[in-house]
Amino acid sequence: MSVINIELDTNIDKTIIETCCNLPNVEESIQRLLDTGMLTKKKDQKELYEFSSHEIQAVLESLTDDKNHEQALQYYQRKSKKFKENIQDDIEVLFHKAKLDPSEKLVNEFLAIANSIVQFEYEHKRLIDVAQELFVLDDKYKAPILVVLGNIFSVLGNSMDAEKIFLKALDIYKNLAKKFYKIYLPYIAATQKNLGTLYLDLKRFEEAEKIYTDALTSYKELEKQYYDTHSPDFHSKEYSSLENSYIDDLNGYSKLLKKYYDIYLPKEPPIVSDFGNIGIDLDLLEDIQDGSIDSIESYRTLAKMYYDMYLIDIAKTYSSLGIIYSELANYEEAEQMHLEALKIKKKIADHYPDQVLPELVLTLIDLGDLYASINKFEDAEPKFNDALKISKSLAEKNPNIYYYNVALIQNSLGMVYTRIQKYDKAEQMYLDALKLFKMYAKEDPKTYSYNVADVQNNLGNLYMILNNLDKAELYLNKAIKDDPANIDILYNLACLESLKNNQAKALEFLTKVIKLDKNYINKVLQDQKFTNVKELKEFKELVES
Repeated sequence: MSVINIELDTNIDKTIIETCCNLPNVEESIQRLLDTGMLTKKKDQKELYEFSSHEIQAVLESLTDDKNHEQALQYYQRKSKKFKENIQDDIEVLFHKAKLDPSEKLVNEFLAIANSIVQFEYEHKRLIDVAQELFVLDDKYKAPILVVLGNIFSVLGNSMDAEKIFLKALDIYKNLAKKFYKIYLPYIAATQKNLGTLYLDLKRFEEAEKIYTDALTSYKELEKQYYDTHSPDFHSKEYSSLENSYIDDLNGYSKLLKKYYDIYLPKEPPIVSDFGNIGIDLDLLEDIQDGSIDSIESYRTLAKMYYDMYLIDIAKTYSSLGIIYSELANYEEAEQMHLEALKIKKKIADHYPDQVLPELVLTLIDLGDLYASINKFEDAEPKFNDALKISKSLAEKNPNIYYYNVALIQNSLGMVYTRIQKYDKAEQMYLDALKLFKMYAKEDPKTYSYNVADVQNNLGNLYMILNNLDKAELYLNKAIKDDPANIDILYNLACLESLKNNQAKALEFLTKVIKLDKNYINKVLQDQKFTNVKELKEFKELVES
């Protein structure tokens, strides 16, 4: 029982227990637990069971000692040899190791596991327990753990604790930076960026702007302190006159990295994850570890990787500031921030396409959305088209991930083409997007039916503009079926019924719209589609109320 974390939805597999546990009679033991009510059978599952009482957790915590944790590790070791490894088992192993010996080495394992989680799920919550065991270590080990914890609490919706944790990590990094400025400044900036993302999600835009501006200052300070002199265009220039400069500066920098490599350089390539970690080339990591970086080429490669990593972080920070300024209706500043991000990402995408092209797409979409929101549709069109071209190329390698982005961009382009009266192109974009969203909705209707309804609504609006009311009705009826509470669909249905001179039906839909959001009254009064109902007494009473 000591190997089970019953805070989660527990699957107790009889086959695995028989294989991995040294028990004389597994079937008899399970039956006794079933008889006492401590175990129950999983519904519609053969030989799978779960604990029925959470009070067992208190018993396990009070009775479990070092011997139990050692037995748990033996259990998982046997299980990994017989069955496919999974990240949840890795987290459990780390928990039992931390219970036995909360060492600095386990911090690296903790960060590696966090870095491997592409999308955080509730079952990964056990990492919080692991972190608690590792908090006995020094601040230089505690700080990166706090950043992971802050992201966990943020994903779980516990924003108050997430904010406190990020602020605590930031204080630790600032204190550490007093002694080792160059090595800790990037972590100050990264933590500021995490905190800014939290504020952005909470719509605390003024605070988000301040913290992202601080992050940008930190990144630029790092660039000024270290990279301005030593980071020319690595891919095209000659280095003969710079060798001494590289040797002097990078030798000192690599000593710092070597001293702290186990904490700050994960042994994985950069991937997108909930925790936003970024890694470094494994061969260079080993060179740092054993001290064998002795050639100018190795130094150049290391410096280039780190320089580009910080440039990408600067670009992401510009993007976040652009979003914040858009929310604050400061559109000129928002445009400038997004253009700065675009400039950096375009430059680095040539050398790291797998890592940077998805980021480049996001900035192009941000710019397209910005231009569309301020009615600069001619400027929005090329940005969305560039994003679409890149996304289609990415989708050829990873269709499950990037075809969704393709559909989103096609839907946005459809709206842009509608506004600039390129109706044939708009229709084709909508139909292409609808085809992709339906494919996703077939697999997961609960998640993607709203996307389907959104495109159907846009098609309905397009066909109203083209005065094809039959097609408009077809798509709007489908849309309201998929998303019955969508105010934009209800509004378009009101428009349709007015155009068809179905006054009572038009007023019925308008009443629902205004009841949901009175801000639609001004839009209704200015919309020529309501000419057939505007003189009615009921209409005037509705908008005046």
